[in-house]
This record gives sequence, C-alpha cells and structure tokens, in this order.
Amino acid sequence: MPRIPYVYPAPGESQIADKIRERRKDGKLIELDGILLNSPSIAEGYSALLKAVRTDNSLPEDVRELMILRVAALNSAAYEWLAHEPLARSAGLTSTQLEVVRDVSTVPATHQTTKGLLTPVQEAALIYADHMTRNIKVPDDIFRKLRENLQDDRKVLEATATIAGYNMVSRILVALDVADKANLDVPLVDTN
Repeated sequence: MPRIPYVYPAPGESQIADKIRERRKDGKLIELDGILLNSPSIAEGYSALLKAVRTDNSLPEDVRELMILRVAALNSAAYEWLAHEPLARSAGLTSTQLEVVRDVSTVPATHQTTKGLLTPVQEAALIYADHMTRNIKVPDDIFRKLRENLQDDRKVLEATATIAGYNMVSRILVALDVADKANLDVPLVDTN
C-alpha cells in the first residue's frame, strides 16, 4: 500500500494534472503522478525535468534507457524497471544486455562480464551510472571514458542529469511504495 494517498484530480480540475496527462501516451495519470500530485508544484517541476531528461535530449536511446535501468537495478526499484524495460528493448537492448544491466553484483570498476556484450559507450555509461549511484563521486578515469565515448559535453551533462534524475525517481518510488512495488525484486529479464 502506498505510504501516502494517490491524488487524481478529474480532467479540468487541475491545470498541472492536465499538463501531465498531455505528456502521458494514453492521456492517463499513472500511480507515480498520483503520488506527486500531493504537491502540485513538485509534480509540475518533476514533470518538466523528466520530460527534458526522457524526450528532449541528444543521448542515444539505448544509452539513456540502459542508465535508467541500471539505476533501477541498483536501487531495487521494480516499478522503474518494469516501466523502462520495454523502452530499452524498443531502443535495441537485447535480453543478454539487459541481464548485464540488471546484475548489480558486477564490480563497477572492471565489468569483466560485459566484454563484448555492451558497446563501448554502453559500458562507459553503465560504469558511470554505478559510480554516480553508489558513490556519488566519479573518478576522473571513469568520467574521461564516458566523455570519450559520448564525444560531446552536452551529452555528458544529459547522461549525468539522467542518472541523477532517475535516482530521484527511484527514491520516491521505493520510499513511498508506489504501486505496492517497493518490496519486489527487480524482475528477471524475459528472454522470450
């Protein structure tokens, strides 16, 4: 049970809720929106930030979704994983690659198990997400590797903002038990 109630204003009752509905594919508020709408100004700012992170950036889709899923795996955010795994598959990530992303037992500094399974930019993004999420501070060599692979300071900032933003998302999801998924394990990848 979520720790605070969902708030779902009817269409036309809240400009903020209506703006969030416009951002959603089917025009319906999801559980996360219902939690955030306990504070309309937070919901509005959150929606603007995540729109920029998810749709108004220059990152390759596979890299963006890989980073989002790695944060979800590291923070045990099943809701986040379930929402983004289909997007990652649509962006071209394979079941084998998703297994690597989900395997949080991998030591971030080496990622020996990723050799040949991830592209160099995907591996650099995965390692960067690990350090940002687990340690906050990113060693210079890890930063340089990401920058070399993205080849663009804008993309480096967008990668950093994506990881930071989805760390915020996962913390809200888990702390407030959105959709009753806080105690679920991040699901195994469907290999069918």
